[in-house]
Amino acid sequence: MKKFLWAFALVATTSSFTFAESLTGKSVSGSNSEIKKENKIIGGTKAPLGAWPSTVALLSAEKLGRGNYHAQFCSGTIIASKWVLTAAHCVVDSDTGALDEASSIKVLVDTSDLGRGGRRENIRRIIVHPNYYYQSGDADIALLELEYDSGIMTIPVSGDDAPIGLLATVVGWGATDKDAKYFPEDLQEVEVPIVSKSICEDIYGTTEFTQNMICAGYSQGAKDTCKSDSGGPLMGIQYGEYVQVGITSWGVGCAQPGHYGVYTRLSQFDGWINYYTRNSSNRGGGYESWSRFYSGEDSGGSLFFLLFPLSLLLLRRKIKGAV
Repeated sequence: MKKFLWAFALVATTSSFTFAESLTGKSVSGSNSEIKKENKIIGGTKAPLGAWPSTVALLSAEKLGRGNYHAQFCSGTIIASKWVLTAAHCVVDSDTGALDEASSIKVLVDTSDLGRGGRRENIRRIIVHPNYYYQSGDADIALLELEYDSGIMTIPVSGDDAPIGLLATVVGWGATDKDAKYFPEDLQEVEVPIVSKSICEDIYGTTEFTQNMICAGYSQGAKDTCKSDSGGPLMGIQYGEYVQVGITSWGVGCAQPGHYGVYTRLSQFDGWINYYTRNSSNRGGGYESWSRFYSGEDSGGSLFFLLFPLSLLLLRRKIKGAV
C-alpha cells in the first residue's frame, strides 16, 4: 500500500507539469509582423464589491466635469500607502514621449464603481522607469506618488515570476467588447493562465516581446484585457494571498485568437519598486518565492500547488515507516 501511495505522489506531481503545459496552448502559432499594440476585460464578470480594494482608477483632470466614468482612462494599484503602481504608457505621451504633468491626473480610490463613491487623490510626482521607451513599450512601468497617505489596503508585489499555467486574475474598467465600444461603470475581473515565454516570443518575436514582459490568456482568445484596462494588475495566489505579478501593458486587439495579453513582468523591477516605496507604511509582503514549488519555465502550474504538498506528506510517511 505504501508503495502505491508513493507511486501516486510521483505521478501526481509529474502530471501537474503536463497539466500546466496544456494551459499554455503551445500549439498556437502566429506572425510577429506588423504588430499593432493597444492599451488593452473581455469575457469577464463584475467584480464582487470590495474584492480588490487596492485597485484604483486614473482620471483625466480635464474631463472630470463629466464625471469619473468619462474621465477614467487607465488603472493602477496601491502598493504602499502613498504609492500607485501603473503602466508607463498611461502617463507618457504616445506620440512625443513627453511625461504628463502630475496635476493632469487624479487617482480615484476606495470604490469599484465609477458612478458613485470613492474619493479623488492628487499626485505629487510621477516616476517612470528610466529604461521605458514609448515607441517599443519595453519596461512599461511607472510609480505615482500621492500627496497624502491613501489609507487604502495595499497589495503585495511579488519579487518572483509566476509559474506557467498559474490561473491569474486581471481587473479593470476597460472595454467589455472586442470593438471597444462598451465600457462598464463597475470594476470587471477575469481569470487567465500564465503562458510561457517561448510561446509569446514565437508569436510576437523577440524584438517586440522582451525579458521585461510576461503574457497570459487562452489560445482561442475570448478572455482578455482591453482598452482602458492598462496599468491594472495581473494577480495570482501565492501562499494563500493575492500578490501582483504583472501590469496590463499591451496586446494585439482584444481577446484575439492566437494572441495573448502582454503584461509588465514585475519580477524584473522588484529592486526599482522597493527603492522608492521601502520607507512607506502599509507596504505588502509577497516576497516569498514560488521556487520551492516551481522548478523551471516549462514546468509547474496551478495543479502542482495542490499536489506537491500531498507528495511531501506521502514521502514523509514513507521515510517514517522505514525507520
